[in-house]
Amino acid sequence: MSEHESSVIPTMAVRELLTDQAAEDLGLELLCGGDGLDNLINRPRIQKPGLALAGYLEYIHPGRVQILGKSEIQFLSERAPAERSRIAAMVCRHGVSCFVVTENLEPANELLDEAETAGVPLFRTDLPTSQVIDGLTGFLQNRLAPRAVMHGVLVDVYGLGVFIIGDSGIGKSECALDLVVRGHRLVSDDVAEMKRLGPRIVGTGPELTRHHMELRGLGIVNVKDLFGVASVRITKDVEFVIRLDHWADDKKYERLGLDDREYDILGIRLPFVEMPVGPGRNLSVLIEVAARNHLLKLKGYHPARELARKLGRQLREGGRDDMETETEKEGGER
Repeated sequence: MSEHESSVIPTMAVRELLTDQAAEDLGLELLCGGDGLDNLINRPRIQKPGLALAGYLEYIHPGRVQILGKSEIQFLSERAPAERSRIAAMVCRHGVSCFVVTENLEPANELLDEAETAGVPLFRTDLPTSQVIDGLTGFLQNRLAPRAVMHGVLVDVYGLGVFIIGDSGIGKSECALDLVVRGHRLVSDDVAEMKRLGPRIVGTGPELTRHHMELRGLGIVNVKDLFGVASVRITKDVEFVIRLDHWADDKKYERLGLDDREYDILGIRLPFVEMPVGPGRNLSVLIEVAARNHLLKLKGYHPARELARKLGRQLREGGRDDMETETEKEGGER
């Protein structure tokens, strides 16, 4: 974890499957177990408990949503009532967050009774199992994505998500404002909420302070109101990190750019540069150049390495020319 990062362990209550607007398309109907609507879901992957119904309870993963499709409902219906009660009781008492019955199937009464007793919500939907799995997985992956709150400024520069970090008062907000004036877009000032979605880091600003910026000596300004809707955006993939650092004469800074450095956010390694701040340095222009340079690298062109390659070739060719000259001199003397 980076020094600017405060991580958040994501969880959600089962009741959000009923109240969250993003989950409305699932069309879930609560049949029983309402006392367990505060049960927590802490894993984005859902589970079909076929093996658990057959007695292999070690395969039950607490904190997951359990999907009951045709095969599970049919398996229970073929058991004797006492056996159904026993199986349902064992599964319900094994840390299950909730059940979702698909295709408008009719769950066994024994399952309904045990779910109600154990406080495990049981939902039903008329959607097919595959569609429920896809919809729930997408919803949960977004809702339970690893998150972090980080101090810094997130801007969109030439379509590249640039996250600017550095000590308080070093000029991050002023630099971001200059970038906005130059036609780029602000995502968040001072604090950015990061979310990991697969191999991507998506950043946004807190809803309360979204589009606002604090400028020392001036106060709070609304960038959207001042510069128009095209000057801001709500979210942006974070693709490049720049740290502004107070200039120190005794510190060695990168001069050639041959070594690509990285910065860790939620386990994702992002390209990173450290930029010294000193009198006469136009930071907004330097950040624009850094963004352009990184976009070139993404297309396969690395300027520093290309220069090193040309220099190496020239030195090799110069060495061969020197050797040939010495050989000619020796031949002439003979």
